[in-house]
Amino acid sequence: MIHATCHTADEAMQSEFDATPWFEEADPASIALLAKRAWSAPWIADALEGRLGYEALRELIRYARDRLEIESREDPSWPTFECRVDSAEATAWLDRHRSDIAADVRRAASSGREEVRG
Repeated sequence: MIHATCHTADEAMQSEFDATPWFEEADPASIALLAKRAWSAPWIADALEGRLGYEALRELIRYARDRLEIESREDPSWPTFECRVDSAEATAWLDRHRSDIAADVRRAASSGREEVRG
């Protein structure tokens, strides 16, 4: 299991969930970008919110869209929610299940490169 947490920008809601299904399906470039962004990105929640068992996450995103997006119309780049993946669990999972991506992510991190094979 790869633990992840999301919270709304106003801290009114928080959700913890398993991000493993996203890692199982994500392309190498998306995983590399997530690692480059310190394991924090909203697209993980966007991808999982419709799944069975992710109802709390779905409610958080609905709140962020219905309430906070309205408040942020003046600055559309303002993030209404944030999601963070446990980096140690993500790296360990990648080592076991997608070792080619894990090696590329490590190489990119150690060399400062932004590209990973995809």
